[in-house]
Amino acid sequence: MKKLVTIAASLFLALSLISCGKKIDSSTWLSDFDDAKKAAQTEDKKIFLFFSGDDYDGVSSSLKEKIFNTEDFIKKYTEKFVLVNLDFSQEKYDNDQETSLKNIRVFNKYNASGIPYFLILSKEGYIITKLALASDVALDSIHVVFDEAADEITKFDEEIAKIYTGTKEEKLATINNFLKNTDQETVALLRPLNELYISLDKKRETPEYKSHLIAITYAKAQDYLMDNNVDMACKEFEDLSKNKALDDGDRQIALYTAGYVLAQSGSDDKQKIYDYLQKAYDIAPESEEAQQIKIALTQVKMMIDGEGDIPAQEMGPAEKPAAN
Repeated sequence: MKKLVTIAASLFLALSLISCGKKIDSSTWLSDFDDAKKAAQTEDKKIFLFFSGDDYDGVSSSLKEKIFNTEDFIKKYTEKFVLVNLDFSQEKYDNDQETSLKNIRVFNKYNASGIPYFLILSKEGYIITKLALASDVALDSIHVVFDEAADEITKFDEEIAKIYTGTKEEKLATINNFLKNTDQETVALLRPLNELYISLDKKRETPEYKSHLIAITYAKAQDYLMDNNVDMACKEFEDLSKNKALDDGDRQIALYTAGYVLAQSGSDDKQKIYDYLQKAYDIAPESEEAQQIKIALTQVKMMIDGEGDIPAQEMGPAEKPAAN
């Protein structure tokens, strides 16, 4: 009996270790963004995200040596932040391309405009504010920058709290506000909020319902394109065009976007591009966008017939992108 109890205890311990997974040490800088998000959610902290290029930007390595890697900085800021540094040094890329490509994906999703680049994020990964740090910044100046960011963090916390604790109407209004005030280049990061909105407005009672539906499609398509899966990205827009919550204009733009994405990818399947465009045109031949689609159809038809070699880029994005 005692042996059985011992075995049971050992199995329980093993299961506990499996369920807990590896413990993430957030008492210092992390180099994996997924780990940083997990730690931030577990510890209810914000994220300080630092994109660097240690061996080529001429700034990052100096900032690390003088400030970021000092005991004073780490001790002070790990109290409220999970620190994560994604470094794009050539040496790191040469040694581990898989991790580097994963980090490049994060860089692109946050639409970072250069290196070094600094962001304060919520535990969910939403952008709270961008930090501007000079190359010769001192530790005292860093404290000032973080103190100034505290107001933005407080405002964000007050808003996000309404999503978790407010009435249904408050939640919907707050999510709409987040969508409205987020740059188009990083709006895909709000996909969890878009999905929450859809789940709250199951009866499609608000006019913004379809905007969130469209935003989810764009976010999914962006993920597929980052994985070089153009066909699935196009399929997202094709599926969107079949959604009954959209009007003919939105359905038309969804199919046009599928054709546009395929053309921009450099695909040789000109017939498939043509089919997307033709279906888009047929939905609403009298719409404002129909004339632009008709021109694109003519261009692609000439390519199919071998009468011209018109670059796919000339097709142009829709005047009324589905993202709107």
